[in-house]
Amino acid sequence: MALTYFDTKEELLNFLTQLAEKQLDKTVEWRHSIDVTILLQPSNTGGWSMAQCLAHLNAYSDYYLASFRHGISSHEKYLQNHSIKSTWLGRLAIKSMHPETGKSKFKAMKGYIPDTELPALEVLDTFISHQKNLLEILKNARNYQLNQITIPISIAKFLTLRLADALYFLIIHQERHILQAERNLEGK
Repeated sequence: MALTYFDTKEELLNFLTQLAEKQLDKTVEWRHSIDVTILLQPSNTGGWSMAQCLAHLNAYSDYYLASFRHGISSHEKYLQNHSIKSTWLGRLAIKSMHPETGKSKFKAMKGYIPDTELPALEVLDTFISHQKNLLEILKNARNYQLNQITIPISIAKFLTLRLADALYFLIIHQERHILQAERNLEGK
């Protein structure tokens, strides 16, 4: 998947919805077909287990989903399609997390480093629940001006992203770690 920036709200939200639905479908499949021991097994390279990848994403979703809801609820509806204008910080955040353009390894920030001992199925269920909530937020975001709503960044709340950039960042970050989890599965 190539890094793409979108011209309009509809194009961006259609892309993000498709990607989030794909992520949801994949994790629901994992929930029904993968044993807990496999979910908890660290990668062959010493990296995170599948459950740790999802726990990391859950920590980000805990923050961002609430921030998205708050940002949306504090603005008036704007039903028209409109152009998307990413900021330099938004483009940098998205590019850095994109599986093809970002660095191959990052050190997770404090508070976002998952434990090694995890209730794997609960972690998976939480991710699935977060994805369903995210899809609702994406549906609701169609009714708002995405360039006007700003979201504080989780690791530096004095910095903000436009809602369009923040949604893209969260979903591409998820894609990065879901691909990481899949590599773990392929190595088993």
